[in-house]
Amino acid sequence: MFRFWIWLKSQRNKAWFTPAVAVLGAVLLALGAHAFGPWLEGRLVPNIQADTVNGLLSVIAASMLSVATFSLGIMVSATASASGNATPRATELVMSDHGTRRAIGSFIAAFIYAVVAKIALDLGYYRGAGLFVLFMATLGVLTYLVVSLVMWVQTLSTLGRLPDTLAKIETAAWRPLAEHARDPWMGARAGPLHRPDGHRVTANSVGYLTHINLDALQSLGEELQAEVHVRVRPGSLLSTSTELVCLETTGTSAAEPSEEQRQTLREAFVWGKARTYDQDPRFGLIVLSEVAQRALSPAVNDPGTAVQVMSIAARLLIKAQRARANNTGAERKSHNRVSLVALDEADFVRDCFDPISRDAGNNTDVAVRIQKVLHAVATDGLASVRQAAQAQAATSLERGLLSSQLHSDRLRLTQVHRQLFNT
Repeated sequence: MFRFWIWLKSQRNKAWFTPAVAVLGAVLLALGAHAFGPWLEGRLVPNIQADTVNGLLSVIAASMLSVATFSLGIMVSATASASGNATPRATELVMSDHGTRRAIGSFIAAFIYAVVAKIALDLGYYRGAGLFVLFMATLGVLTYLVVSLVMWVQTLSTLGRLPDTLAKIETAAWRPLAEHARDPWMGARAGPLHRPDGHRVTANSVGYLTHINLDALQSLGEELQAEVHVRVRPGSLLSTSTELVCLETTGTSAAEPSEEQRQTLREAFVWGKARTYDQDPRFGLIVLSEVAQRALSPAVNDPGTAVQVMSIAARLLIKAQRARANNTGAERKSHNRVSLVALDEADFVRDCFDPISRDAGNNTDVAVRIQKVLHAVATDGLASVRQAAQAQAATSLERGLLSSQLHSDRLRLTQVHRQLFNT
């Protein structure tokens, strides 16, 4: 069930799930009109001719198929634009856009509704007051389509454009960062500082860890009377030699877990071919960094986008660190048998800003902005993030000095660094 829920929540599946639900609702609406007909029998309702309803259904069926096909083509173009202008890791976010899913789902559902209702009408499924119910339902579908078309036009004005893609990446990156700030241990206990002793279970596949089923680990820990020390975090690259958990027995039985129990432990770790945003607070910052790197490439040469990305990253880090500082320490500890290895929050800074400073080259304006942004992060960050920001600023300064060819540029960059960090 856990894996099915993860699969259902995937960004890829959001693109088809909404249309599928809309189609199911359309079929129920088309066939349900017959069921409501007997309730209105004997009451004063207009006499609706079958040809009238049939004409409306024909218009909807003929137009919505073309509109749905056209909208799918627009979505494909938008994902290609996001991949080319931002990063391929943003295409899933564009595909799962709420406005796009709503519009395409509405158009496909209206087409299915019209086809099903038209077939049922030709078969004489609706009689008497049932035709009136079908007529009112069709008018409701037409009204909803008009609203959907207007909102779809609004969505088209931003879909696939770089500012909209950056906003989607920021939203996707903030969710795991906020969750990490609220509970850095994901409901488990803090893992031991040193590598614990016990029975070790390694992975049996190669891929990126995307989710951890802590409920399953808690249940197995209670069954084995053992402490389950999780040694990896979502986002880690797994191989057949990667240690997943270490079982530290606390009961009378210290027997080694059976192969079936080991397999149960492995199944609690969900892996995929690529990283995801859900439980990985670092991935969103990495994706933002990729957008800035593409913007700084000689083929694109758009330093303004790189500056915008750094501002977004700084905003995310500052918000997350403030949320972490305001955390009262009341993290949920619903898995007392499970401990989780610590996440090095200094990686938040390194993952995002180190590639940008490397690709900035001799662009002094970008190098100066890196110093200012890192100073803002160091000012509002906690100890680990503050130290990482200061260290990254020194590294970026060194790279900038090596890349700059003019003495004036090197002098300007050095002065900015000294003024901000008092060195």
